[in-house]
Amino acid sequence: MRWFAPFVIAFLCFTSMVWADDTPSDLKLVVDKKGIKIWTYVVPNSELRGFKAVTVVKSSLAGLVGLITDTKNANRWLYRTSAIDILKRDDAEHLFTIRVITDFPWPFSDREALVDVRISQDATSGKVRIDSNESPDAASYPVKACCLRMPLVQGFWMFKPLANGMVEVTMSGHADPGGNVPAGAVNFLIQEHPYNTLKGLRKVIGEPLYQKIQYPYIHEISVN
Repeated sequence: MRWFAPFVIAFLCFTSMVWADDTPSDLKLVVDKKGIKIWTYVVPNSELRGFKAVTVVKSSLAGLVGLITDTKNANRWLYRTSAIDILKRDDAEHLFTIRVITDFPWPFSDREALVDVRISQDATSGKVRIDSNESPDAASYPVKACCLRMPLVQGFWMFKPLANGMVEVTMSGHADPGGNVPAGAVNFLIQEHPYNTLKGLRKVIGEPLYQKIQYPYIHEISVN
């Protein structure tokens, strides 16, 4: 199911806001292959690095939003994601909370993240942004027996319309998995995870399941 379909009008705001530039100044290119680039950057007061990953696909903006919100099929393309559960919707505050279960490699326990999500579109550029951050209400939900809870999750998706029906897809984030995972292992995974996720996205985004989607509050922008 798509977790926001019944209440898209309530929280998918088509605004004229100007988004701040979230790109760090110390980006280091670590992957450049098969149409995918990944940079890492230093996060202040942390041994764990953040990442920015970019690719370009042929898609409508609505199709990309539909893919991201298709929780039923997330494990087809979202790397090492076992399940996504919808926990709460707050139409008045335009927020919703999901639980994301991540399959961690042996010998580590799987992780769960409780994430608050917002979707917005810039009225001038047409860029669509999906922000995902750890929920301040996470303590209200018991931790699943399978998992350890991640204490920090910060990230976003950005879809920037280009010419000829192409879209630049950016995913960026920083997370702390908690537990006793060495920082070096985490820093390796932040290259592996976005690369395989964007590779999976490129494989499925052209399917009619997504390209036939239309949302009244996602405006498709023509770029010359």
